Amino acid sequence: MPGSPDPRPVHLVLGDQLWARPPAAAAGRRLLMVEDPGLATRRAYHARKLVLVWSAMRHYADERRAEGWDIDYRIGESLDTVLAEFADITAIRPREAGIRPLLARHGVVLVDDPGWWTSPEDFGTWLARHPAPRMENYWRDLRRRTGLLMDGKQPVGGRWNYDDENRKPFPKNHVALPKPSFAPDATTRAVMDHVRTLPGLIGTVDGFDLPTTRTDALALLADFVAHRLPWFGPYEDAMSSTDPIGYHSLLSIPLNLSLISPQECVDAAIAAWRAGTAPIASVEAFVRQIAGWREYLFHLWEQFPGDWERTNALEQERPLPAFFWTGDTSMRCLSIALRRVLETGYGHHIERLMVIGNFALMAGVRPQEVNAWFHQCYVDAYEWVVTPNVVGMSQYADGGWVARKPYVASGAYIDRMSDYCKGCAHDPKTDCPFTVLYWSFLIDREHDPRLREPLMRNLFGLARKDADERARWIAARARLLPTWNP
Repeated sequence: MPGSPDPRPVHLVLGDQLWARPPAAAAGRRLLMVEDPGLATRRAYHARKLVLVWSAMRHYADERRAEGWDIDYRIGESLDTVLAEFADITAIRPREAGIRPLLARHGVVLVDDPGWWTSPEDFGTWLARHPAPRMENYWRDLRRRTGLLMDGKQPVGGRWNYDDENRKPFPKNHVALPKPSFAPDATTRAVMDHVRTLPGLIGTVDGFDLPTTRTDALALLADFVAHRLPWFGPYEDAMSSTDPIGYHSLLSIPLNLSLISPQECVDAAIAAWRAGTAPIASVEAFVRQIAGWREYLFHLWEQFPGDWERTNALEQERPLPAFFWTGDTSMRCLSIALRRVLETGYGHHIERLMVIGNFALMAGVRPQEVNAWFHQCYVDAYEWVVTPNVVGMSQYADGGWVARKPYVASGAYIDRMSDYCKGCAHDPKTDCPFTVLYWSFLIDREHDPRLREPLMRNLFGLARKDADERARWIAARARLLPTWNP
């Protein structure tokens, strides 16, 4: 009868589920893909994020079509309206929780996500045994269970991690490697032209060169393993005003779209170690980022016993400084980090944590505002990865669910790990806002029983400050804070 749902089975492919091999549940079904402008513009995202996702989706549809799949591709329609047309729909379980109620309303049958070593159910079992979860415990258990970087019952090399070897700044003669770049083809250029017409986005599409196909993703992985992986470990925390990437991989971009699998990335890194082209310290650090931290964060986000939209353990309520949207600040480190993100939609993890996140935490910014900024600005941002990293690890607003301590540091840390302080208007030892905020933060939290153990090393330094010096830091902060939100 007219208006009845189409009985023919379809498999919905969401924009971050671009697996080269659709799941077995998709066999014999049309693949349904929807560019829903409502979902894509519910926040003022970075313009490059929209180009990335929509271009990757269109390339994926073309590739599956060439393999013989029947593709039903919709542009500019509501996903809710499109799903109502069908009676028999399957989909991979979405990572984004926000879309799950919509799929449930339409009776979409969900199948397991192939991207994890640990299923949500198995992580729940692990969590029951570790009610105060810690990444190191999870990582060791995962390695024992899977054999990743194991020699029998022992870790290869005799050590579980090499963090003490992986904290070096770049040498003074450091020269940036060429950034992997992927020229837009006709499909991508068409998306760019469309995104240019959309109002209210962050940044521009100009200069877009991100990986939008599986071929691009594999090339990015090969480039990283050949040229960056050997140095990734020692310099993963290093920062530079002239090198925005360092030895980081950029693989979070295609990984979070499922253009490439975590397993492929891990296998390639381990193969390089076995071939003797990458040291174990770098390989373990990279594999831990992919198979350990990335996956661990997803499960912690899903099974957090609180409310990510409300949790604010440190009761931080200041607004996000206006310069987060311009990069116009006298702090050279923060200006560089912010401008990079606003221009390109990317910044590596140490700038996210120890420059941008560190500043917001010490400045007392409401964690959900910080989280929203990260979610809007980064091309690799999704709810499941941004929220636990920002609200949890970076802002410590979950009370220690994700991280065992607040990640706070003064200008001395930034001076040690970067060249940002050279040419800055501030001295890292005296008037640097990071240093002012650092000591003020510790003074405020010195007698907080929840933070005495996590901040023990930091508070040891504070104990040497007399009353007059403490008063000077608090007064300096009082002069600074009003200038950031006039």
